[in-house]
Formats: sequence, structure tokens, C-alpha cells
Amino acid sequence: MKRWGVGLAVVGAAGMVLAGVSPAEAKVDSATTSAAAGTAQPVFVKRYFNCYYDEGCFATAVLPKTWRAIRLGTDEYRFADRTAPRMIRIRMNITGPSTAVAAKRKQAALKGTRGLKILSRKTTTMKSTSGQGPLTVTTLVYTYRSGSTTRYVATRYIAMWSLNSANVEMTVGGRLKDRATLTKVLDKATTSITLAG
Repeated sequence: MKRWGVGLAVVGAAGMVLAGVSPAEAKVDSATTSAAAGTAQPVFVKRYFNCYYDEGCFATAVLPKTWRAIRLGTDEYRFADRTAPRMIRIRMNITGPSTAVAAKRKQAALKGTRGLKILSRKTTTMKSTSGQGPLTVTTLVYTYRSGSTTRYVATRYIAMWSLNSANVEMTVGGRLKDRATLTKVLDKATTSITLAG
């Protein structure tokens, strides 16, 4: 049965190709609000996305309640903060190499990026809180320059159900001062994501 996307607020939002999106594309939708609002800690809730009117939703994750959901394409979504330039992107059902190789390729693709600083690249395991089995994750953390500002980015490749290859890619991006918040967003999304279909 052919799937047709729906534009509901619950339909989610964040995705990047396995080879990675350029740092410039890791920027979020522009938002203009008070500085106080831009530094507020998000409230997390279970959100449904990858939804089709005739088949229901194929993914859930614990994500910031008020971040705007944007469908980027098949199995690709972005959730963008309405009050600050920060976001999370999710690409699901990828057929990648191991998480470590995927992150290494992403790092190589960043060569030549203005002001690039690789902060870390680490592989570890995490426990799924949603019954998706053991998770193997490799996270590449870096900063780069965009205009006069420094952008913080963390891209994570996830192998679910003890698989040997990455099947989910998540990226958070925002201001350097948002690092702690973005790390929390990424970790909650990683451990809670569910896939179906």
C-alpha cells in the first residue's frame, strides 16, 4: 500500500543522509524570541512521527514537546526549537556500515569545513528504554564556524537490536552554549526511539 505523508504537528522532523549533511545544512530554522526563552530547558514527551494516514505512525521517540516537526523526506525528520537556533534531525531505516565506519566516513566528509574542530569520536553501548534491544552507538562531536558564530554538532550512528550495521542516524546542532541541552536531547532520543514496519 502506498504511503502518503501527513502534515500534522505530531509528524516529526529530523534527518540526514548516511554520508552526512554538510555543517551549513545542520543549521536550524531561524527563530526570533527572547533570550530567556532561547535558554529554557525543553520539556520532553513521547512524540509520534513517520506517520501515514492509512497505516499509522512507524516511529516514536522522547523529544522536546514544543520543537517544531518538519518532514524532510521518506524516513527523514527534523525537530527545530521555535525559540533558539537548535534542532535534532533523525534519519531512520538506513542501510549503513558499522556505526564506527559510518562516523569515520562522516568525519572525512567534513574535511575543509571552515573552523572545523573534531572534539571526539567514540563508540559505546546504550540501553534501549523502549524494547529495541542493545544499542551500539558511535558519536562524532565537532564544532565549526558559521559567520561570526561557533556551531556545535553531534552526529550519532545507532545499530539497534544488536545489529552489526547502523540503521538510524541522529544529529543535534546549535550554539556552543547549548551543548548540555543538545546532549540531553540526543541521549533521550537515542534510548527511546522505536521503529516499526
